[in-house]
Amino acid sequence: SVESNLSGDSKVVFEKNSDACLPIASLTKLMTAIIVLDNYNLSDTWKVSKVADSQASLKQDVKLGDTLSVNSFLQIMIVESSNKSAYALSELIGTPAFVELMNQKAKEIGLNNTFFADPTGLSSKNTSTTKDLAKLAEYILKNYPKIADISKSKELYIMGFGSVVNTDELIGEVPEIVCSKTGFTIPANGCLLLVIKNPKNNDYFINVVLGADDRFSEMKKLINLSNATCN
Repeated sequence: SVESNLSGDSKVVFEKNSDACLPIASLTKLMTAIIVLDNYNLSDTWKVSKVADSQASLKQDVKLGDTLSVNSFLQIMIVESSNKSAYALSELIGTPAFVELMNQKAKEIGLNNTFFADPTGLSSKNTSTTKDLAKLAEYILKNYPKIADISKSKELYIMGFGSVVNTDELIGEVPEIVCSKTGFTIPANGCLLLVIKNPKNNDYFINVVLGADDRFSEMKKLINLSNATCN
């Protein structure tokens, strides 16, 4: 857990194995969202291809032939963690070129222990550390508030698709959430990034859990530890 005021003054409140390089599953999609905002026009439309449709699917997901705006795919990807949406977005400039941009951006931000192999997080080669992910969260809050705003929505209605419900069950339960992203694959286990506003001083607590059997209860423990340390 890191306390940050986004002006470069950050202090680590609690850490355990923060340099361990681990698979990050769908936390990958935070970088996917950055590359989308850097390179695309949100009102452009795109169609779900066969390859995008073949990605691991959710109960309610986009499907082959669905045509939506880039903005709609972005919202579905962030809130519902749709792999199909993430892959479809990468295809606008070609997936290999898109992944290259993800890795370039990681270098630019100074995420020295982070590597991306795909835009979805399904590959266990998408790896990072909790330290790098905290830095990524800070970068998003400063430069891409739209990603944070979408990510904290409990539910969103997408024109031409329907409602998407956030995969983070702590939204609505934990107060002052400003940014959130879940991740889960069998190799990565449970992953969760959660940024909370500290109402006392307008700083932020950036909390990252990787490789957890129960990411939500581990996150609650981490939040309680941070609060106890800072009070």
